[in-house]
Amino acid sequence: MASRTLTSSRMFSQYLGKHKVFSCESFTPAIPAFFSTHIVGNTPVLVRDFIWSALYDPNHGYFSQRSGSVGMLEENIKFNQLQGRKAYMQYLESIYNQNDIAWFTPVELFKPWYAYGIAEAMLRTADLSVPLKIYEIGGGSGTCAKGIMDYIMLHAPTRVYNSMTYVSVEISSSLAKKQMETVGAVRSHLSKFRVECRDAVDKNAWAL
Repeated sequence: MASRTLTSSRMFSQYLGKHKVFSCESFTPAIPAFFSTHIVGNTPVLVRDFIWSALYDPNHGYFSQRSGSVGMLEENIKFNQLQGRKAYMQYLESIYNQNDIAWFTPVELFKPWYAYGIAEAMLRTADLSVPLKIYEIGGGSGTCAKGIMDYIMLHAPTRVYNSMTYVSVEISSSLAKKQMETVGAVRSHLSKFRVECRDAVDKNAWAL
């Protein structure tokens, strides 16, 4: 029966080396690289093409060149110890000062609660009579995927967790590997999680 689709150690290394991450080495972007210096005369560049090149081009794109393109916190923020918004902003500033990273995603700053909220919404709205299949486009460091899977494992009927599938569509090879490491912290998640290393805007790659 078709599933419902929803629309972000050593043994582990051996597992990772098999087939869970679709290789990005042979990935060829469908859109050529563009720079602001090319926008001259009567040959303007679409904004979407320029942004795509700046972020995802395998030779100079932000997500292709930075191993730490998305930040990860070593421990969750203890919000109950912060005295209001000002204290939070000061704490946030200290986090950025201590890390050589451009930005942290909301799901990282508010983990695990951000992902838990998404998971709860899924469980309330999905048809759980069929296997749950989740797609995340641009999974970052894998924090969202792990949080969602953690919540489903802990709060959903066992059959829902055991039969679920979580697919991360990720264009960056470094982030694809990071996602496998993050999700793999809970060994039972690995059989339900995979990364497809490709461009999510390529409609020909979708076979739902």
